[in-house]
Amino acid sequence: MNILRVLIVWLIPLSVFAELPLEYKKIIKQHKAPPNSFTFVVKNLTNKSEPIVAHNEKKFFNPASLVKIISTFIAVEELGPQFKWQSDFFHNGDIIGDTLDGDLIFKGRGDATFSITNLENSIRKIQRNGIKKIKGDLILDLSYFGLASKEKSFDSDPMRAYNALPNPVVVQSNTMNFIFTMKDKNLIIESNPNLEHFSIKNNIKITNDRCIDWKSKLNYRTQQNKLKSQVIFDGKFSRKCGTKGINLSVLNDEEYFYRIFKKIWKANGGEFSGNLDTTYIQDSNWKVLYRHKSRPLSEIIRDVNKYSLNLMARNTMLTILAEDSDLLILESSVNKYVNSWFEKKSLPHNGMILQNGAGLSRKSILTSEQLLLLMEKIYHNPLMPEMLSSFPISGVDGTLKRRMNYSTFRKSAHFKTGSMRNVNAIAGFLLDKNKEMKIFIFIMNDLTAKDSHRLQEALITQAFK
Repeated sequence: MNILRVLIVWLIPLSVFAELPLEYKKIIKQHKAPPNSFTFVVKNLTNKSEPIVAHNEKKFFNPASLVKIISTFIAVEELGPQFKWQSDFFHNGDIIGDTLDGDLIFKGRGDATFSITNLENSIRKIQRNGIKKIKGDLILDLSYFGLASKEKSFDSDPMRAYNALPNPVVVQSNTMNFIFTMKDKNLIIESNPNLEHFSIKNNIKITNDRCIDWKSKLNYRTQQNKLKSQVIFDGKFSRKCGTKGINLSVLNDEEYFYRIFKKIWKANGGEFSGNLDTTYIQDSNWKVLYRHKSRPLSEIIRDVNKYSLNLMARNTMLTILAEDSDLLILESSVNKYVNSWFEKKSLPHNGMILQNGAGLSRKSILTSEQLLLLMEKIYHNPLMPEMLSSFPISGVDGTLKRRMNYSTFRKSAHFKTGSMRNVNAIAGFLLDKNKEMKIFIFIMNDLTAKDSHRLQEALITQAFK
């Protein structure tokens, strides 16, 4: 494979580098990066006379999580920065004393920040208003996203947190945290939350290996029926790892919500023995018990972009579709919508494919030129402060907290990152040493992509000068 890559590099015409300044050519040559495997652009927004540095800017690449730049900007534009997700508790019966003679209904609208704490606070307020006993069932209204909740997982590891599927009804991002702790010579595995009728089977072999890429050495699966569920762990764990944690999605969204609801309702002194049911049709006769509202969108996109939260990004894009009553709410509709939005904003979009709002796709493609023009639009938009504050700061927070700590541009860059197997990308705004604002975009699609951080940082350092 390495020999083939060398041959490909030699066969590339010299014109590939023709427009690049000498300094950038030297960096690429020094890092031995296959020229056709990546694209990057640098544009000075302060000094418009400075020429654009562009390499493979018209070639299509998979941008991974850089898609979140697009989805979050469309969201603040279309929904507004003060938009809040609403989650409603209804009932369909009579309240007699402290008893609800009917069903409790929860209608979610895609708030992926809805936490166990939010659910507990909601339950406490319902109970403080007088309801302690529920004679009926818990009904989850899934109508807001329609069939969007039936999407398929990204890869063959559906239990990983990044693979959590979009759903209007979500609590704790539909994930459980599993904590691995070495105690004496034994490995203890605990779950948070700890649910009734849920158990952990530990078949893991303890080793003395170095603690490197420990998650990849684990295997996990679930067994469940109507009465109980179990997660089974196999594989290896090094005692040198000490204490580690992994977030997994082990139950479907509805079942997980139901189990947590029952636990919290009873823990707060309530009585409930009903079953779980779902509906896609909201009844106009339902009566509101309690309404929870999320933080404003302007705050939530900071979590989305700084920590690259896939589920929140996907739910955000579907929320945009849901708020437009003329659209079919499916992730297969996302590409058509985004292209039409680009058209409306007079932005080029020919050939661009976005399968969801998170970039979690092998089929998504765009050019760095298309992304550059969008980012210019962001820069000149009144909502620029909201977008800029949502990007990780180099060497400070988010996905860049442990990167660029010793770079010349530490704290000077707001960059969104993106990565998956054979894809590595970074894009954002750089305040250079002359206090001039620049857009920097880098995307690599190659077997060596995971090792491209040094190349990225060398190119950014040059742009900073």
